Amino acid sequence: YAGATIIAADRGLEACMKLQIEPDYVIGDFDSLDEQVKDAFLADRRNVTKLNPIKDDTDSEAALHLAFEKTKGDIFLLGGTGTRLDHVLGNISLLGIGLEEDVRMELLDANNRIRMTDHSVVLKKKQQYGKYLSLLPYSEKVTGVTLKGVKYPLDNYTMGGFNSLGISNEIVDAEASIELKSGRLL
Repeated sequence: YAGATIIAADRGLEACMKLQIEPDYVIGDFDSLDEQVKDAFLADRRNVTKLNPIKDDTDSEAALHLAFEKTKGDIFLLGGTGTRLDHVLGNISLLGIGLEEDVRMELLDANNRIRMTDHSVVLKKKQQYGKYLSLLPYSEKVTGVTLKGVKYPLDNYTMGGFNSLGISNEIVDAEASIELKSGRLL
């Protein structure tokens, strides 16, 4: 993504350094950052925000608010699906802030692209990320779900809690449409 603004949140700085990427901003409490990285990078840099480790939001959420303040356009969260399930779920929840701010946000890793929507979406098969399309209700109910161009279509269905109906669908046409009337869908 040429011209993108890079914000490294806490250990995201380690990833940037390994990839030889100079972040535009660095933010975090740096409680999980390698000491050598901390010494090498943070000592004499501008655009570094040191957060108190005793806080209500995660470093990822703080970075997201910084992104809204300093940038315009789409936001891609990288490295937010690591080994701590609590942080993964928290980062998925942060996608809702993108809906509130009317900014397209995606949580990306090598195997997944996760988005949250409260409106209809068209996906092109040639731009698909991976083989499967899974849909999970994020709100208590997602009403009027209609799926076209997929292996397992739905017509005006209400998706809601405690089942796995939307897992492992496949786009079979050039485009797939996901329509919904109300609710939030991952």
